[in-house]
Amino acid sequence: MRILHVISNLSPASGGPTEVLRSLAKAQTEAGHQIAVCTSNYGGAGQIELPNSYFDEFYPDDVSLHAFPITFRPLLYSSSLGSWLRKSIQHFDIVHIHGLYRFPTTYAGFLARKRGVPFVITPHGALDPFLYDKSTKSIWLKRLYEKWFDLPNLNRANAIHYTADDERQRASFLALSAPTFVVPNGLDWERYRALPARGLLRARWGLGQLPTVLFLGRLHFKKGLDLLIPAFDALRRSIPNAQLVIAGPENDDYGLEVRKWVRERELENAVHIVGSLHGTDVVQAYVDSDVFALPSYTENFGMTVVEAMACCLPVVISDQVNIHADVAEAGAGLVTNCDALEVAEAMMALLQDDDRRREMGEAGRRLVFERYRWSKIVDVLSDEYATAIERNDKNK
Repeated sequence: MRILHVISNLSPASGGPTEVLRSLAKAQTEAGHQIAVCTSNYGGAGQIELPNSYFDEFYPDDVSLHAFPITFRPLLYSSSLGSWLRKSIQHFDIVHIHGLYRFPTTYAGFLARKRGVPFVITPHGALDPFLYDKSTKSIWLKRLYEKWFDLPNLNRANAIHYTADDERQRASFLALSAPTFVVPNGLDWERYRALPARGLLRARWGLGQLPTVLFLGRLHFKKGLDLLIPAFDALRRSIPNAQLVIAGPENDDYGLEVRKWVRERELENAVHIVGSLHGTDVVQAYVDSDVFALPSYTENFGMTVVEAMACCLPVVISDQVNIHADVAEAGAGLVTNCDALEVAEAMMALLQDDDRRREMGEAGRRLVFERYRWSKIVDVLSDEYATAIERNDKNK
């Protein structure tokens, strides 16, 4: 199958969707599909354009990557990207669009509709009411853009792909008319098959053998860091030597807010804000930690939760992380409300019980192996593509 993936950018600051697409494209090529990716070279506020070397290393050689410069930054408009799509989109059996509210994805959906090319949209959590209703200075512009461009794409898509049933249910308030399906994100198991020895990053960060909680992800308001910092402060009253590592890129200077909360609670010697991690350091961070914490207000899937479980790391997550039911059913971690005291109690319960942490870690690794490997998911996604193509043919 000839598959075109369209995503607005591949910046590390964009979080989960970029990594999901990286591993999905790799798995699809290994399954025998012909894969192309169309995107912009936008790198985020700190790095407006990503260098060519970044793209050279992003995908294997058998993935055809097309990254175009931005002409108008606010919508990530790119005239050259639009030109390439107009020339190329009909050469693919299906177009898989990742995300909303930016020119690359919106225009791909529009062209697919106009040219009669089958297309699937993955919102990646953008339709969750928590984010949808979040008030911003330009919320009215977003609603207009949505009405004119993205809602027509969503309603006329051959399918909308959700990564968890909770995500689909939370988008139901929009009453979209397109068919939907649920297929989870996957993980490249080879990266986690043999885990490294514990200790490398502990030594670098000066943690020794101290009990350590890890947060790994974008520093963003939706991730619940305003809950995690007071929860960790409460935890220290029972476990005074506990440490917290916060790893990940910063969005819109939100890291300044996190640092302010750390200073206000005089936690500077216990909270380590280490920035983005890359390559083998990501797996090492999970291996070197005792508990993973993600008390998000909304999380359409929770890829870092899956990564943590693959590394035998027990997790503490909120019930707004859309795979929370799977985690609870497997006994791979503790699920809380978005409440700082509950988060503190859950972290304390695990840090004080070595056997429970080990059992939960083993259960989480089994869950990932059985349910969240791309090698098992790609075929299911391919079947959904085939259904979308058939549906498109019938509607012509």
